[in-house]
This record gives sequence, C-alpha cells and structure tokens, in this order.
Amino acid sequence: MIDFLEEPHIYLVNGVITPSVSEILHFIFPDKYKGVDRKILNKKAQYGTTIHESIEMYEANIKAMSIQEAFDVTIQAKELSYIQEASLRQYLKLKGRYKIDVLEQEMMIQYKGKYAGRFDMIADISGAICLCDIKTTAELDEEYLSWQLSYYELAMGKTFDKLYAIWLPKKGIGVLKEIKRKPKELLIKKLNEFLEEYENGK
Repeated sequence: MIDFLEEPHIYLVNGVITPSVSEILHFIFPDKYKGVDRKILNKKAQYGTTIHESIEMYEANIKAMSIQEAFDVTIQAKELSYIQEASLRQYLKLKGRYKIDVLEQEMMIQYKGKYAGRFDMIADISGAICLCDIKTTAELDEEYLSWQLSYYELAMGKTFDKLYAIWLPKKGIGVLKEIKRKPKELLIKKLNEFLEEYENGK
C-alpha cells in the first residue's frame, strides 16, 4: 500500500517512510538546480503542475465529451492563462499527430519498498504501449529523463515498448521525444549507492 503526504512530500509504503524517485535523481544530479533561486524553481514547478493537471482533467473529460467541450471545460476549470492554454493546445496537436490514447494517469508505484514515485502517463502511441513523462522545461534534459523513466519502469516490473517525453515548453512547439532506458544493472547500482547514503543519514 502506498500513501503520499502532500505537505511534507513524503511517500509511505505500508506505513514506512520511503525515498522518492526525485530524491534518487537529486543524488545522481546534485548540481542540477544549483544556483537557481528557490522562488523561480517554485514558480516553474507550479506552472508545470498546472499543465499536468489540465492534461489529466482533459483526458478524464474526453471520455464523456467532445474534443471542444473537454478543452473548454478544462480551460475554465483550471483558469489557464493564454500561455498555459497554448501548451494544452500543443498537447492536443501531439495527441492527434501521434495517435496518443491515454490508458492510465498519475499512478503511484514502488519498488520492493526501496523507493516510490508517481508516473505521469501510460499511453498507446501509434499502437505501442509507452510510459510517458510530461515536461514543461525550457530545455529537455534527456539524460535526467532516462533515469527518471527507467526507475518508474523498474518499479512497474515490466518493459514498455518505448519511453517518451511529452515536451511542452512555455511559448514553444510541443515535441514527442523518445527517451533511451538505462540498463537494470546500472539502475540497481545507483539505487544501492543512494540507499547507503540515505540510510546513513547523509
């Protein structure tokens, strides 16, 4: 059983505090956000969260509404700015172009009680079953995403046809980018290195 405490941002697996995929990534990329003002990071994170939520809402609405109705309801309910609305439109263009059929969204997962996380999306993309992550960053960090999606895939205990980033940069053109997976041996090696520090309270 997995629980997530929103305010302290903590995962509990069967009642035990468990590190997140984000913490493992911070261990692997300790300098990724070094020197970036916390207020700027929080603002960017909030923007990204709003885009994630709007896509999740759209995909839930589209099951019972027309494309235009689902779009309009989402825009109004999430009170999206024109820039955020443009990002949602870019997502819809990608969805149509690549035949993205969302199968599952925002599911919490864990790996043997060692770490937990929440993936963005499993989708049928042109007939392939894919694990996807939505990014709204100005630049796409494919190496970071390779680790992130690979750890999600490992936790799910199965190999997807492909791993993808759905990249929706602010004021930019949406891109569907295939991401290379990391070998399982490398994922386990880094995980054990992380857990050694984590358990020693470093």
